[in-house]
Amino acid sequence: MGRRRRHDLIDDESKPVINGTGSEDYFLGSWDFGGQFNAVPFAHRQYGAPLIMNPERTGGRYCCYRWHGDNPVTFERYMKHTMEHGHANDRGDNFYSAGYWYQTTPYTDFPALPPVGQRVVKAG
Repeated sequence: MGRRRRHDLIDDESKPVINGTGSEDYFLGSWDFGGQFNAVPFAHRQYGAPLIMNPERTGGRYCCYRWHGDNPVTFERYMKHTMEHGHANDRGDNFYSAGYWYQTTPYTDFPALPPVGQRVVKAG
């Protein structure tokens, strides 16, 4: 059996390869970013939560970022990243994300994006 390359694991559509224990751990703000009464916004070069509003309350908001410059995730065609959101994943939180990547050669023949209505996940 040949040696597996790291991106062979990432490019597997059947399961997520990055699967964290929760947003506070992934964004390096352990213990729930300080909890309901002690949450303090923070910002560092590779990660941060510069905006924390009404922590641990209904309608609360967190703006978080995590760059993988110091620990890149390599892939060739597909990557799936999931995140636990509450004990037993029974919370109804909304997460929005953006992904950036580097390519070794220029490429312009990307397929057209679907209409907006097909790109937005509807709660169900």
